[in-house]
Amino acid sequence: MVKKRNIVVLGAGFAGLRTAQDLSRKLKDPAFEIILVDKSDVHLFPADFYEVATAFHRKITEECLLELKKTVAIPIETLINKKINFIHDFVVDIDTNSKLIKLKKNEDLHYDYLVVALGSEVNYFGIDGLKEHSFTLKTLKDALKINCHLDQHFQKLWREDKDQQVYINVGGGGATGVELAAELVGYVNCLCEKYKYQRHKVKVQIIEGSDKLVGMEGKGKAIILERFKELGVKVYFNTFITKVSEDKLFVKADGEERELDMNLLIWTGGVQVSKLVKKSIGSNEGRGAVLVNPYLQSNIDHNIFAAGDNAYFIDPVRGHLPMMAEPAYVEGALIAKNIINQIKGKPLLMLKAPPTRFLVPLGGKYALFVGEKFMFKGFFAWFLKRLIYFRYTFSIMSFVKALKKTFHSTRIFVVND
Repeated sequence: MVKKRNIVVLGAGFAGLRTAQDLSRKLKDPAFEIILVDKSDVHLFPADFYEVATAFHRKITEECLLELKKTVAIPIETLINKKINFIHDFVVDIDTNSKLIKLKKNEDLHYDYLVVALGSEVNYFGIDGLKEHSFTLKTLKDALKINCHLDQHFQKLWREDKDQQVYINVGGGGATGVELAAELVGYVNCLCEKYKYQRHKVKVQIIEGSDKLVGMEGKGKAIILERFKELGVKVYFNTFITKVSEDKLFVKADGEERELDMNLLIWTGGVQVSKLVKKSIGSNEGRGAVLVNPYLQSNIDHNIFAAGDNAYFIDPVRGHLPMMAEPAYVEGALIAKNIINQIKGKPLLMLKAPPTRFLVPLGGKYALFVGEKFMFKGFFAWFLKRLIYFRYTFSIMSFVKALKKTFHSTRIFVVND
């Protein structure tokens, strides 16, 4: 029996899952086995983690948390066919010399083609006390932890009959920070009603190191600030966090240092390429990511491909591709095509970067869409985001399942709108 050649895909995020699914549908050569490896047994939709972190419930129960998980998590086994061998395990090392993937629990994997799509990690930038005294919003566990902590915090104030200012700070005014801060307002409103707490005592504020929001200036930034004014969210621009203690936030602005009160800090201000990728296959030139050519092949080994946060490629028109879901999804599809073309000896396809656009939820049924030529705001932008969620789920599962998934998540998320 002839031993099969392995196409190993590391990571079942937007890029990795798309690559594996497309390969399983389009690669007809029985000489190849498709192997998908991920540390989690579920495929996640991180774009809605902020919703999980702020979803209101009258009583926290195991059943309630399970329902919350279902809004953004889909078992990987339900998304793949028999052509894909899924391995639920941690990747420990990538040995490009021996073409081996070292796993934590399973035997080493040999690869003939390798796709690296392991995502990114939180970057604390060496800020003193930040890791120890802040929450992050990078994983589903993070989102659930924030949700439960806020409920427990207000419950504690209620039990102790305390009447004090509560400061909820969000570090970073990028997309995650902005959408989280806006949605926190609705959650806080519900918690204050639940625990009979004075709403005006609770402050939600963003600490941003630049003068932009979601990387935008001009009209886009003005719309966000207008919405924040309605919601009561305060923004500190050009302000850098220098140190964090248990109840204090030390910041620097205009050359002066000051302290801000803090009951909760959620850090959304930076990500970095997976440490595993950095040490094994990444490049300092690419900020730890894999340097790739326009076909998304590694510059060093053309049998290795990288996508999403793990690929460093500068598009001649759009520059460095942003660490966002849409580019990762497009890259995953291209990698599948190029692996098949390479196997068949056909010309490879160059990456056509998708247009840069933002769809930023701003609390309740309100969002801002910013395209290359136009922007709009309000309910329709929010509705568009739910349509995009449905469109994505429909691309990885059946129409009926995608529709049920969309209705389920929307029903839970709109409770505090």
